[in-house]
Amino acid sequence: MRRSDPLHVLLVGGRRWLAATAALLALTWVAGVALLALSGWFVTASALAGLGALAGLNIFTPAAGIRAAALLRTVARYGERVVGHEAVLRRLAELRCDAFERIASLPPVAQRRLRSGDWQTRLVADIDTLDAVPLRVIAPTLAALASTGFAAALAGWLAGWTAATLVIGVAVAVLCAAMFAGRAGRRCGEALVAGRARERIALLDHVDGMAELAVYGRLDASRATLAELARTHSRRLDGQSAVAALAEHAVQALVGLGTLAMLALALSAHVDGSISGPVAVLLALMVLGLGEALASLPGAGWRLGESLAAAARLDFGGAVLADDVQPRGDAGAAITARALVVGFDARRPLWHGLDLDLEPGVPLLVCGPSGSGKSALLATLAGELDPLAGQVRIGDRALAECGASDVALLAQDTVLLDASVFANLRLARPDVDAHEASRLLLAVGLDEFADGGTRGLRTRVGEGAANLSGGQARRVLLAWLLLRDPALALLDEPFSGLDEAARERAMSALEPWLVRRCAVIATHEPECFPAHWPRIERR
Repeated sequence: MRRSDPLHVLLVGGRRWLAATAALLALTWVAGVALLALSGWFVTASALAGLGALAGLNIFTPAAGIRAAALLRTVARYGERVVGHEAVLRRLAELRCDAFERIASLPPVAQRRLRSGDWQTRLVADIDTLDAVPLRVIAPTLAALASTGFAAALAGWLAGWTAATLVIGVAVAVLCAAMFAGRAGRRCGEALVAGRARERIALLDHVDGMAELAVYGRLDASRATLAELARTHSRRLDGQSAVAALAEHAVQALVGLGTLAMLALALSAHVDGSISGPVAVLLALMVLGLGEALASLPGAGWRLGESLAAAARLDFGGAVLADDVQPRGDAGAAITARALVVGFDARRPLWHGLDLDLEPGVPLLVCGPSGSGKSALLATLAGELDPLAGQVRIGDRALAECGASDVALLAQDTVLLDASVFANLRLARPDVDAHEASRLLLAVGLDEFADGGTRGLRTRVGEGAANLSGGQARRVLLAWLLLRDPALALLDEPFSGLDEAARERAMSALEPWLVRRCAVIATHEPECFPAHWPRIERR
């Protein structure tokens, strides 16, 4: 199991909590077995004492034992729930953060393979499915084995190895039923995970494209597709429930037969004088009490397939996304483009046969009117828009092989999270401290948002950056950009909304940052940049 495997994060990261969960669950079931068995012994002994067949019955010790077992079972069950949720919920939160970071670091060409519904399914439903592994597979299986071991040891002590063998035989039979259920449920679980993703993708496509579907008369067809996907998913759920019900009935039958077999064995031993009547009842009820523990095994089997399928979808190091490449952060690499054709329609390209040779410290200005293809060129260089022809390379790697950290795109749209200024800057580099963030904010002219300023680092940006002016929001993005270390920086109208003084201050902060990396800047105002920077004019 690799360290990047989600199951490794879930199980190894919380192994102590998981061990405590299994121990508490085993204690719960052992207390339950003891409660039922001891109660049966006490009732039988009391009845025999009342008939005069049993003399000198001590009622206080078994009564105390019954109360202790009942109290222990309640406390252990509560502890198991608390510890189990602690073991799993924190790990699931870590998995969500890890999955989001790994998706964000994928090359744009790999990101585009994940539809919006697929992203949501992986980050929510697939990760939620993994909680079955520790809570419904591993912990119950370990606890069931421990409970069986306790019952077998007690049976062997009271009635010899034959009784112990019978207890173990019942457990083995239930384990075989669990393996059968797991095999039958695995295929259904894998289909459930895949179908759930398809259903979410289709639903979001339907909602997002409802206007277009209505215009082209495809709304009813799309609804029919959604209904069919829902029916298919329901049939799979019904199939999985049928497997679970069949396995549950099989366990109950096996435990019932085991109880009858133990009762016959115990009564035979009682007739021979080997054990007393109360002990014979205790042995039979002890096997019956094991039913709660053994009933968890088939469920563990059929849930495992669904969890493994969900884990495979989250393992971006595997075959799900073969293009997942770890970024190398080669900030000093040269950028080349050869015979690049940019646009949305091959019959009417915006750029045709473009050759670029970009060196660190020498930004290229792309100038021209609106609609001339400046933003499309930047999107192509960023990997967000596939070129119609040609290729782009960063150093010795094709653009499609590069990670998201190799390219930084400052688009025209100003998009900030509804969080603090500091939180938005930390999206660029999570380890940035308040001192460095304040230094960058001062560099771009946002003195009031620096630490100790009139508004401060903790100022909330607001929804749609409503608490900032357009120029302030733009400069927060410029500060965000200065925290990145890409090989290629792409800036689309970086000084939009800034007055002359703010533009000069931002340029003073930006120019030293550009020395170590290649850059392409799209602008309507080339006079705002150094005259010696090369430029491409579009008409």
